[in-house]
Amino acid sequence: MSRRLTGLLLCFALLAVAAPGVAEAARGLKLGYYDSVFVADSPLRGLWMDRAVNDGSDIVRINVSWPAPDTRQRPRGFDARNPADPAYGFARADAAIIDAKERGLKVLAAVSRAPRWAEGAHRPRNAREGSWRPSPNALKEYAIALTRRYSGDFPDPARPGRTLPRVDAFQAWNEPNLNIFLAPQRSRGRLFAPAHYRRMLNAFYRGVKSVRRSATVVTAGLAPYGDDADFAAGRRTRPALFTRVMLCVRKVKGQLRRARRSRCRRAPARFDVLAHHPYSVGRPSRPALNVDDVSIPDIHKLRRILRVAERTGGALPRKRHRLWVTEISYDSSPPNPRGVSLARHARWLQETLYLLWRQEVDTIMWYQIRDQPRLDRTRQAGTFFIGGKPKPAARAFRFPLVAERTRGRRGSLRVWGRSPVKGKVRIERRTSRGWRRVRTVRAREHGTFLVRVRGRGHTDLRARVGAEKSLVWHAR
Repeated sequence: MSRRLTGLLLCFALLAVAAPGVAEAARGLKLGYYDSVFVADSPLRGLWMDRAVNDGSDIVRINVSWPAPDTRQRPRGFDARNPADPAYGFARADAAIIDAKERGLKVLAAVSRAPRWAEGAHRPRNAREGSWRPSPNALKEYAIALTRRYSGDFPDPARPGRTLPRVDAFQAWNEPNLNIFLAPQRSRGRLFAPAHYRRMLNAFYRGVKSVRRSATVVTAGLAPYGDDADFAAGRRTRPALFTRVMLCVRKVKGQLRRARRSRCRRAPARFDVLAHHPYSVGRPSRPALNVDDVSIPDIHKLRRILRVAERTGGALPRKRHRLWVTEISYDSSPPNPRGVSLARHARWLQETLYLLWRQEVDTIMWYQIRDQPRLDRTRQAGTFFIGGKPKPAARAFRFPLVAERTRGRRGSLRVWGRSPVKGKVRIERRTSRGWRRVRTVRAREHGTFLVRVRGRGHTDLRARVGAEKSLVWHAR
């Protein structure tokens, strides 16, 4: 090895020691919302999309569903691959996607619920409509129509002479480890849903990629908790178990290994992004009790399974797949008396973003932007009240800041954040004489930063960039 090369390697090593976290901070984080108001047929849609942009969003998740005729038999003459077939009902999705793209937002188009003719035979009465053994081939045909419609070249029926915008990311289904979305979870005493979902995912992938190779295919976000096989009649499959079976990985004595089933090896899962919905019971740092459940601090379980599958061929194409969280939130009080206080709601939102980012999640969608109208069986997790007044969580979403004690370094804090605008971010500490700057770091618009500052005992920190200030973070 030459002296010059040796010197370069030594310099890189010294830089890594002198500036810990630099490589981590370079990892970006896209934020967005998932909310039914984005597909509402009213002027409120545009109003709330404007607020999403002002709140620092990069992306929105829009449920385009499967707008085909919901009849028992497939309609005669229906061309499922043709997005212009008059039997399709894309009008609401068209309007939502146009509004989002005109505001510079990226769109994740999510698909769920099969029409009756695309379900398996003999759906039992206790199975939810649209969930029973959806046909992979029918889903592939719909994926072709969906990708063609939002390819950027398809004529807009409502605006002659113009085309519909292009969508770059498509999500195949929602929470298939719950029987309300994919049934049955088990059949004849064995797991059924993970392998069937793999067939659905592969069919969806082939459909999307046959139209546009550059489009991103996202797996369905899994629900965070499941049941044991002999409990609750198998209504929920634990997400880590579901993912292992889906990706042909098995667990043996605490280690992850490749499954030996030839059928799985012949048709491994194909996708670009692995998604999850890691709702937590209690504070964001609280892990799930069961080893196969996955809440906020447990994403590493899915990441480990994914990396094994990438090495062994259970996750194709051969590349490093990304991790997204396409749904996460906490309810606040007010308006939900069972929710957490407004201050804790904002703090937990920021902590959630940081913990997920630290585990290599690069896109997170909060559910929702505004509280829902009724408390009965609705979510009150918005960063805004339903009337439009922002909660503290709105500023936390736009300019998150988190500080945590570093292990092995007394009086040292790791400070993470995401800047709402491009510029010099000032990290400030509260003193007896007011706020004092302790660190400055440059950040891109919506860019993350990670620095280390001194701080013993209880320390109050905040960040400033331009005229914007983060909420105060109380480091304990």
